[in-house]
Amino acid sequence: INLHNVSITNFGENDGIIDNRFNHSFIKLKDGRLMIGAAKSFLVFDPSKVSGAKVPADVTITAFTVFGKQLLVDTLVNYPSPVILNYQDNSFHIEFASLQYSDAGSIQYFYQLEGVDKNWVKADGEHSVHYNQLPPGNFIFKVRAANRAGVFSNNVTSLSIQIIPPFWKRWWFIGIISLLVAGGLFFIVKWREKNYKALEAGKTRLQQLMAEKYKNQFESEQISSFFTTSLMNKNDVDDVLWDVAKNLIGKLGFVDCMIYLWNDDKTKMIQKAGYGPKGSLEDLEKNHFDVLPGQGVVGAVMQSGEAVLIPDTTSDQRYRVDDLKRMSELCVPIKYNEQLIGVIDSEHHEKNFYTSQHLQSLTTIAALVASKIQSIKSDQRLRQQKAQLADVNDRLAEVQLAALRGQMNPHFIFNALNSIKKFVIANEPANAEKYLGKFSKLIRSILDNSRSGMVTVEKELQLLKLYLDLEQLRFGTKLMYSITVDENIQPGDIDIPSMIVQPFVENAMLHGIMHRE
Repeated sequence: INLHNVSITNFGENDGIIDNRFNHSFIKLKDGRLMIGAAKSFLVFDPSKVSGAKVPADVTITAFTVFGKQLLVDTLVNYPSPVILNYQDNSFHIEFASLQYSDAGSIQYFYQLEGVDKNWVKADGEHSVHYNQLPPGNFIFKVRAANRAGVFSNNVTSLSIQIIPPFWKRWWFIGIISLLVAGGLFFIVKWREKNYKALEAGKTRLQQLMAEKYKNQFESEQISSFFTTSLMNKNDVDDVLWDVAKNLIGKLGFVDCMIYLWNDDKTKMIQKAGYGPKGSLEDLEKNHFDVLPGQGVVGAVMQSGEAVLIPDTTSDQRYRVDDLKRMSELCVPIKYNEQLIGVIDSEHHEKNFYTSQHLQSLTTIAALVASKIQSIKSDQRLRQQKAQLADVNDRLAEVQLAALRGQMNPHFIFNALNSIKKFVIANEPANAEKYLGKFSKLIRSILDNSRSGMVTVEKELQLLKLYLDLEQLRFGTKLMYSITVDENIQPGDIDIPSMIVQPFVENAMLHGIMHRE
C-alpha cells in the first residue's frame, strides 16, 4: 500500500449514519455494502450510494478590528466599498466564517491578501488572520471555504482595504515639491545665466587683485627685509631713528618723515629724527619740535595708540599746520608689547597720496623699530648690570679679604712663624714639624670657614683648640687651658658665625694674662 496516496473519508450523521458510536469492527458484504458494529446494533450501508458533501456556503467576514477597535463592515458577501485606514492604522485583525450549521467542523478556510500573500494560506482553527505594519497602498483580502472533499464555495469573498499614505507621500504633496524644485532649478539656471558674465568679470577682477596683492606682499617683504638688514648693526637709538627716516624717503617715495619719542617723564614727545623741510640735523639742533598728547594728528595717535591715514587734511580737524600746509598725512605708532614708545609721521603735498599699502609697510617698519629700540635698551641695561655686578664683586672681594685678615691677628701669625723658626734653629725638627702641622691645619680651617658665614659649634671648637695648642707649644707650661661646653648645647646641630670666639681668646691672652707670672 502506498501510504502517500491513501485518503480517509469520515462518514457521520450528516451522511445518514444513525449511530456514530462504532466499535471499529466492520465486514464488507458480497454486494459491496459495509456492515459495521455499533454500540447496540449493526449498521449496513453502501458507501457508493452516500451522496457527496454539500458545497459550503460563501464565507462572510464577521469582524474587522484595528488596534482593538472594531470597524463596522457591510454584511454582503462582496463588499463594494473599501475599508479606508490611516497610515498609522496599518495593523488589523479579520475574522470570517461560512454560514453552514450542518457539519461546520469539516469546513476549511483559505485566505489571501493580494500584495502581501503570494499564495492562498490555510486558516487556523480560529477562523481569523492578523496583519501587522503594512505599507500604504491598496489591498484586496480574499477568503473562501472548502468541504472535506475539497470542494470550494461557489464565490470568493473579497474586501478592499486602502491604507492612506502620510501627506508627504501623497501625489499632491510630491507634485508641489516637484514644482518647487523645478522652479528653483529654473531660477538657478536663469540666475547663473544672468550672472555668468558678472562672475567672469569678477573672476578677472579677482585675479587682478590677487596679482596686485602678491605684488604688494612681495614689495612689503622686500621693504621689511631691507629695513631689518639695515638696522641689524645699529647699536644706538639715534642711529636707528635717522637710518629709518632716511630709508623711508628713499624706499617708499615719501617727501617728509618725522620720528618722535617720549621724553623722560612721558609728558610729551620730542622729535628725534627726520628728513624733509623741517627734518635736517641743523634744524633739530636749533629747534626741538615736541608734541603734547591730543595736539595735532601726532597727538591724536599718542592718545589712541592707533594709526591714522588722512587722504585730505582739509577735511580733518586734527591736522595742524607747522611750516607749510600739506594735503595728506600718514601717522603710525611705535609700540612694543602694546606700550607706546614713539610715533612715525609723514606728510605729502598731494591729496590721496598715501595708500593702504603705505600704511601696512609703515606699520611693519614701526614694529621693527620698536623691537630694535627695546633690544638696544635691553643691551644697555645688561651692560650696566654687568658693570655694577663687577663692581660689587670687586668690593665683595675686598671685604672678604679684609674679613679674612681680621679673623686672625697678624701678630699671632708672625709669632707662629717665629716659633717655627726657633725650633728649626734649635735643631728641634720634631717640635718644628708638629708645630708646622698644627699651624697649616689651623690656616686651612680658617680659609674653609671663611667661605661660609656660619659654622657649627663643633667646627668652631676644633679651630679654637688648634689655636690654643699652637699657643701652648709656644709658651710651654705657662699656658694651661680647658674648654667647657654647656650640656644643653648640641655642638653638631647649632650654627654660629665663623671665628666668633677666637678673637676674644687671643685678645685675652695677649692683652690680659701674657705679662703675668
